[in-house]
Amino acid sequence: MNALPENIQKYLTVWNDTLARGVLLDEQPELAGLMDEPNTRQTLLDWLAGSESLAPQNARLTANALQFLRPQAQSSDAPIVRKLLMHPDAIVRLRTYEFLLTLYFPDKNPEALIMLLNSMLMDADDTIRTQGVRYIQRANAVTELRDFLVSWQQAAAGRGWLNSESYELVQQLLNT
Repeated sequence: MNALPENIQKYLTVWNDTLARGVLLDEQPELAGLMDEPNTRQTLLDWLAGSESLAPQNARLTANALQFLRPQAQSSDAPIVRKLLMHPDAIVRLRTYEFLLTLYFPDKNPEALIMLLNSMLMDADDTIRTQGVRYIQRANAVTELRDFLVSWQQAAAGRGWLNSESYELVQQLLNT
């Protein structure tokens, strides 16, 4: 797999920093147009499909690429993006969940949404579990997931999650 072109890499590295991105675009004004090209989207998807996107040292770049691509997410992207749920970095996993939720939330694919929310609640990182609980609430999926949430709550003690924000939020959902 080829590495990302340097200018695309620079853009994505500063993508969340408005000031730094503005400076970069002042220095390279053609970059804004380049990032909007369909070929750039495909280049990013090809890079995400490769092993470099799973490397811990590329976590920020991978997370930013997912955020950049998310507004134009397509169901055909799911097999490429889904593998990033195994990334060692929690932010990359969170951005991957958000990308996939764009495809399924709130009612575009209910079965896939439920599976994804279940998966979020089982993540090792509490930030991801907490976001999963919030999406369950937003999707009005508490009734459908009640049995799972009760089982999750019982298993939380064995996983050391009793003092977590996600545990507290699940308790609140079950008590409403």
